[in-house]
Amino acid sequence: MMTLAGMPDYDTGTLQRLHAQDREIAAVFARHGYGFVEPPILEPAEIFLEQSGEDIRQRMYLFNDPAGNELCLRPDLTIPTCRMFLRQNPDAGNGPARLCYNGPAFRFQPQGRDRPCQFLQAGVEFLGDPDLPAADAEVLALTVEAVQAAGLAQFEVQLGDLGLFFALLDQLALPPRWRDRLKHQFWRPKELRGLLSRMSDDQGETINPGRAAFLEALRSLDGVKARLALEEVLAMSGILTAGGRDSREIAERFLDQAEEAQAQGLSKEIADLIDAFLRIAGSPQDALVEINSLTLAAGIDVRGAEGSFEQRLELLEKRGLATGKFQYVAQFGRTLEYYTGFVFDLRAPDMGEHGLIAGGGRYDALLRRLGAGRDIAAIGSAIRTEWLLAACEAAK
Repeated sequence: MMTLAGMPDYDTGTLQRLHAQDREIAAVFARHGYGFVEPPILEPAEIFLEQSGEDIRQRMYLFNDPAGNELCLRPDLTIPTCRMFLRQNPDAGNGPARLCYNGPAFRFQPQGRDRPCQFLQAGVEFLGDPDLPAADAEVLALTVEAVQAAGLAQFEVQLGDLGLFFALLDQLALPPRWRDRLKHQFWRPKELRGLLSRMSDDQGETINPGRAAFLEALRSLDGVKARLALEEVLAMSGILTAGGRDSREIAERFLDQAEEAQAQGLSKEIADLIDAFLRIAGSPQDALVEINSLTLAAGIDVRGAEGSFEQRLELLEKRGLATGKFQYVAQFGRTLEYYTGFVFDLRAPDMGEHGLIAGGGRYDALLRRLGAGRDIAAIGSAIRTEWLLAACEAAK
């Protein structure tokens, strides 16, 4: 039964079953050397607004404390755990760290969506190991083991790798800003397809005359003056936020559109190549063959990214996982935009929207953005423990 704003009740029976499951999961984490931590529930809102991406920004619980500080209820536990790690290890120079947690997170859900606004996550963060494929394999294998220890025997594993798509884009003759925008929109398949359509030669969108004149005026200014002018106009208009964006971000979007309108469109060959890559799906082994064939035919070299992917699969096999039964989807990312490489989901196929029982991925740039003096290799995963419990009970 849901209470106000989708906040769940936890009765005695539910808590007993969740706590029993939590003990099984915690035992797996501890057996592999992961130390339990409990980061704060209240966090500075700015951190999440800057790092989590638009999907999360629109669903955060934001408020000001009596001193005027803008805070939020944590929408996930990765950023709080990383911030806690950096507070205790400012130089992050003590070698790899294995951390685990179990606690609530909070995300607003639109009316009619069958998801709670408060939910429980048990997860791990593996920070600072330079052997990326080995760390990737460890975290995925650990997540599978924890889910099995909780009692779920049947589930599907889906893989993705942003590194493969980004390696492809880096080899293509694209304006740097366009390349960055394609990478940024990877998280939103509909927007990514729309961007590709606008960039291509023969599918440009129609812009009304007023908007065209506005964008033309922006192009007449240099980048700094255009940005300052836009921010000032937006601030004078009282537009401080829109969909979680502040005036600076809105100004950046207009500048992107102005450059897009000026630039020559993508060739059909490049647009078709990107589209064909994004359509690849199947077993990881079959997908690698298809990626290799596609890129070789186009004269594109992504062997480094392919090699890392293949090495990861070999390490997963050594850990006893049948990767041939996994599903690779080229356009599989996550709603959290700090991911930079390997990503994965575990799904209970008969549970509908609640079937996404676990997921994670690599986020090598996040700790620098949170204050570290350098990039720190990092990968983590989180289990939705309430959905895992429901899937286990449904399978009995």
